[in-house]
Amino acid sequence: MGRRIYRDIEIRGVVYPDAGSAAAAHGVSAQAVRVAVRKGTQHRVGTGAVGVEPMPVCLGGRRFVHAAAAARHFGVTRHAIYQAIASGRAQEFGGPPRHARLRSKPVTIGHLSFASMDEACRALGFRRGYVSQVLRRRSKTGLQIVLAAAMREARRRETALANHRKRGGCPDE
Repeated sequence: MGRRIYRDIEIRGVVYPDAGSAAAAHGVSAQAVRVAVRKGTQHRVGTGAVGVEPMPVCLGGRRFVHAAAAARHFGVTRHAIYQAIASGRAQEFGGPPRHARLRSKPVTIGHLSFASMDEACRALGFRRGYVSQVLRRRSKTGLQIVLAAAMREARRRETALANHRKRGGCPDE
């Protein structure tokens, strides 16, 4: 097998006569350029991007360039994205949340009512399971923290409703 000759190398729209001139233009070695041409990753030469080429991900009918972009979009971790793909739930990912409605326990905190403790955690800004844990342990400090958060949320909802009415919202609300 003869020696490969790397000529007319195109990197990001610019054509270089050989690997040496491409390497000099991008601040890398000629061997790095040759490896990139062999792998078909010329677009990454000199960018500092090393490793495996990111795999595109399709979730909920949308296409993302990689799993990290999908995770940022949906507000979850990359691990959750990969789990959804592996379990076959990729197409319904990102839709309305599926909750176990039959097992959910409605909860009332202060003047606010929630369909489940998980919903209360989301609305009040706590991590998942915090409200359930506090109510189960009956911690005085924890109960005060949850009640204070519920009072802040009730005040926020009242001001949002008042602002909506000021702007000409429906008077029957």
